[in-house]
Amino acid sequence: MAFRVNPQDLDRYPGLRAKYEAAQAARKPAPKPKRPPKPKAAAGSSSAYVECDVAAEAAGARHWVLELPNIPLINANEVRGWHWTKERRTAAAIRAAATVAAQQARVPRLARARVLYLVHPSARTQTFDPSNWALSAKAAVDGLSDAGVWADDNAAVVTGVDPRAGARAEGTNIRMSLVVIDQGVRGEQ
Repeated sequence: MAFRVNPQDLDRYPGLRAKYEAAQAARKPAPKPKRPPKPKAAAGSSSAYVECDVAAEAAGARHWVLELPNIPLINANEVRGWHWTKERRTAAAIRAAATVAAQQARVPRLARARVLYLVHPSARTQTFDPSNWALSAKAAVDGLSDAGVWADDNAAVVTGVDPRAGARAEGTNIRMSLVVIDQGVRGEQ
């Protein structure tokens, strides 16, 4: 309960100062709890996440690792603020880069495949969600179609496009690489 008191009366009436101070203390908001510290990486590790083990993911199947150049990528959290032309230009650049990478690696025509896209954070990135770059991965898979890796990137041919955390990249930009894993008999050439 709040009440007004003349400061001269606090000394004149015994016990009034204690009641006034108790009422003032009750009006003050409780201090905010402190946030717990962020978890740190385990001793001896350079990152707080688990990097993808490509050999284990491929499980002995033929696979190709395609490094995309250091180009801008589409992040689902950032693209909302972009103009649609910027998104299309960026997607076209990613698509063209994936086409060139597949042609240079001489990836043959595949009847069925699985694609992992590895997101390589910069050295400054502490935490990140690889699935935020799904739009970039879609553009890259379309580029693999352009390169003739498969006839069509429908669900019967491309069994999955899965995000993974990759090794840290040099520089300040997040980078991407693709791992194309053969999951079936070789298609027509």
